[in-house]
Amino acid sequence: MTDRTVPERWIRVVEERRDAVALATPDTTLTFAELDAAARRWVAELTRPRPASSCPAAVLVDAGAESFAAIVGVLLSGRPLVVLDPALPEDRRERILSLSGAEILPSAPTAGTPAPELPRPKPRDPAILVFTSGSTGAPKGVVHTHLNWINQAEEARLAFGLSPADRVGMLLPASFGAGLDVVVMALLNGAGLYYWDPRTAGLDGLAAWLSRHDVTTAHCTPSFLRSFVAHLDRAHLDRAGTDGPALAGLRLVTTCGEPIHGNDVRALRPHLSSDAVFSSWSGSSETGHLAFNPYPPERPLPAGVVPVGCPAANKSVTVVAADGSPVAPGEDGEVVVTSRFIATGYLGDVPGTLARFVAAPGGARSYRMGDLGRFDEDGSLHLLGRRDDSVKIRGYLVEPAEVEAALRSLEWVVDAAVLADRSGTEPRLVGYAGVDPSGWSPSTSEVRHALRATLPAWMIPRDIVVLAELPRTERGKVDRRNLPAPPPRPPRERLRGATEAKIGELWCRILSLPEVGSNEDFTELGGDSLAAVTMLREVGDEFLIELTSAQLAEAPTIAQLAAIVDDAVARRPRAATGSLVPLRREGARTPMFLVAGGGAPAASLLHLVHNLPDDVPVYGLQAHGLENRGLADRSVRANARRFVRLVRSVRPHGPYRLGGHSLGGLIALEMAALLERDGERVDVVFALDTLLVPELVARLTGDRPAGRRARGVVLPARTRAEAPELTKPLFEWIQGAVVLQALMLTAGLVRLPPSVQWTVFFELGSRFVRHHRPTPWSGTAVLIRARDNTDPEEAWQRLAPGDLRQHTVSGDHWSMVRQSHVAETAAVMTSYLAELDGLIPEPGTNPGTGGTP
Repeated sequence: MTDRTVPERWIRVVEERRDAVALATPDTTLTFAELDAAARRWVAELTRPRPASSCPAAVLVDAGAESFAAIVGVLLSGRPLVVLDPALPEDRRERILSLSGAEILPSAPTAGTPAPELPRPKPRDPAILVFTSGSTGAPKGVVHTHLNWINQAEEARLAFGLSPADRVGMLLPASFGAGLDVVVMALLNGAGLYYWDPRTAGLDGLAAWLSRHDVTTAHCTPSFLRSFVAHLDRAHLDRAGTDGPALAGLRLVTTCGEPIHGNDVRALRPHLSSDAVFSSWSGSSETGHLAFNPYPPERPLPAGVVPVGCPAANKSVTVVAADGSPVAPGEDGEVVVTSRFIATGYLGDVPGTLARFVAAPGGARSYRMGDLGRFDEDGSLHLLGRRDDSVKIRGYLVEPAEVEAALRSLEWVVDAAVLADRSGTEPRLVGYAGVDPSGWSPSTSEVRHALRATLPAWMIPRDIVVLAELPRTERGKVDRRNLPAPPPRPPRERLRGATEAKIGELWCRILSLPEVGSNEDFTELGGDSLAAVTMLREVGDEFLIELTSAQLAEAPTIAQLAAIVDDAVARRPRAATGSLVPLRREGARTPMFLVAGGGAPAASLLHLVHNLPDDVPVYGLQAHGLENRGLADRSVRANARRFVRLVRSVRPHGPYRLGGHSLGGLIALEMAALLERDGERVDVVFALDTLLVPELVARLTGDRPAGRRARGVVLPARTRAEAPELTKPLFEWIQGAVVLQALMLTAGLVRLPPSVQWTVFFELGSRFVRHHRPTPWSGTAVLIRARDNTDPEEAWQRLAPGDLRQHTVSGDHWSMVRQSHVAETAAVMTSYLAELDGLIPEPGTNPGTGGTP
């Protein structure tokens, strides 16, 4: 490297690239000469005689060109640069300014004339103070010299093939450490910097902007890439008829900051040209660049996390054991980086510097990263997470990063994090699964079941929280400190007696848990409706009794359920059961009666019930014969008549409050009409994404059904664990018209496996909906649609010609009543119930969780 400081390299680049574009934003374009003039005005401002003129200068970076001019100006002035993010919390910003002693710069320089001469800092003078993201603690200032940043530009040039002909697309906030890397590697290599701030500009128009400016490389975080690819996928139909992929002009895409998965790159490929390269790019605040791993189109991608790859050109990386000796390829150890081009240490922290940085031969330093890693046989480095994150679970040492990689590899998980919780008497893993709100929304038991394919039992998190989106820091990384805590559980009590032991064994297998306590709740452990049906069936078979979801709702723990089992065994023959399921008996307010969707048990509504106010009793209604023997009803109206009789057995007279999910909404509307005909008052009917099949729409509107396909006419909610069963010959067999017809004729009389039983009842429901002639409901109807529901407005106006109110919530047909989105659905219902009861929710409360803060 002939240049050893930033001013030396900058002067040469400006001489060679004077009239070329140096910086382009959606609002501004500057040539190298123009950016140099703007930067020199900052130099004049920064070098005017004043006290403490050598103190660091802090730039509050926004998306405008002046921020970049200030960044370059500080680097040229010889004063250390501190970059501040406007999104930083005020206390953190003050902490950084206090630690660094930096002077925050004004929004524009006051000096009117550019500095004619630039200061001449020494190569080992501090150039930039990088402050760690602080996702796990207080920020620390890391000191980097001018020579280090010249090396950053050089290593990026070698790894990415950067040249002055490139137009570098920076899709990272400039205040990120990686964002500053992109600024340096573009400008100090004479390439144009094309900046799009993802936090302020969003995604609309980005692909067109990249194409319009002939941008050749793009650099972003994995989370941004996933969002961008999903955006491009959704926009694909709008681009029908255009030539080539949306990102055809890019020769290179890189990600940094967090692990990237092979599936992420596979999803990106269709939007790139056939010869474009993807490269992962890793580093740290202390080391700068660490490793690069390019994937040209012909190179196979891994199934899980992409290795960080080969060390950067001027870095030596070793993996060492606890005693400091190197380990063999394939063995795990701590990652140590040795180079002349790493940080000099931590600002104002001599003990911390001495603990992590050690002098090495040739003027180099070695830095112990605190990360675990290993080299594979091909020489690629794999990072395995922080050394101090490892935790012993059931006697085994577990790395949360390995569990996180397995969680992220699940096809319906778009983001993930795993924490080690050491707050209790024994450590436990907590997993967080971010799912696409428009796609599959799994239950926690489904996530655990899927992890069983790749992880041993002790590595599967006991607690898994499913979220629509994981919180992130101002730097774009997962904000681990602000991940929501899993639901609190009491200390696990040991199982007592043979009945509890057997039920516990079944729960562990069905819920994919290593052990359960006598006092733990089935639903809170992640049991969804199919898991509940399977569990109750297996417990019943084991003890030769019959159990229902009503009993599970009243006895959700092993101890409580075991008492019911023991009582039932003592009272054989088996007790008769029905279709009315008390989901919550307690509460002084008017009860709710909720009808489950076609083929789904009342237990499928438990998540919704748990998010409704605690003082509202709730009863579920499910198809006759679904759980216990009894010939199924053959029409919507027959179901409605049966359910009205059951409702009046609990509440002889109104007012009534009804609701139903999917097909259950049609039945609830018919129930309301029957009750009104009998002179009873019905306050409200909630229709939760009740889908109108084409034949029913035609009957309501007079339109021909041909040419319209019903959205969302899908099998009832089932676990992904059941998916393999449904691809076996048994499922193909029951799909046959003759067999399926026979099963529907005897629906409820023949004992079938849960997944087959649900399918039969769902198909039966779908058939009689197509022949349903609804009685219009003239009272108040609240239609709560999933966001992709496209049923016509006219049909609903005919179905509910009275007071029809409509809301759209996040999630799909099933996730709107499951953990990831049910709170939003419940909040809508809660607000109407409060209005009916004359209640006003307290400010700052969550109406979907019983009014608790």
